[in-house]
Amino acid sequence: MVHWVCNYVPSASCPWILEVGSGNGTLLLGLLDAEYPPERLCGIDYSAGSVKLARSVSATRGGDNISFHLCDFLKEDPPKLPSMLQEANSDWDLIMDKGTFDAIGLMEKDGNGMAPADGYPPKIGRLLKPGGYFLITCTTTIDFFFLTRN
Repeated sequence: MVHWVCNYVPSASCPWILEVGSGNGTLLLGLLDAEYPPERLCGIDYSAGSVKLARSVSATRGGDNISFHLCDFLKEDPPKLPSMLQEANSDWDLIMDKGTFDAIGLMEKDGNGMAPADGYPPKIGRLLKPGGYFLITCTTTIDFFFLTRN
């Protein structure tokens, strides 16, 4: 994923990058290693333990300015980074997911027969800047897919 991002969303463009389900933060740390500005990188996870671990790991790797937040993506919007609010369009240039949608897809339907995964695509669309990218892995292959918002 890092290689794809470097080729199609270069660090020189100073993108705002959100990782949904950041776990221990290694994907964002890979972008930090590829010279993406840490203050433009944000990871969210529903697990407080994962957020704590990601913050700890990133602090040992020079990523103190990467933001990691506790966030249940299905129930709340991820926080905007402070400097994003100074821009006219403060949406994300790139949203990445390397397994969270798979986990959401395994969740049971609610009493109305709605699957939690049904709300995921529209939420991505609301958070993504026009012309931005959504990069997601697929568990059935080693490939990944990307979408762009028009």
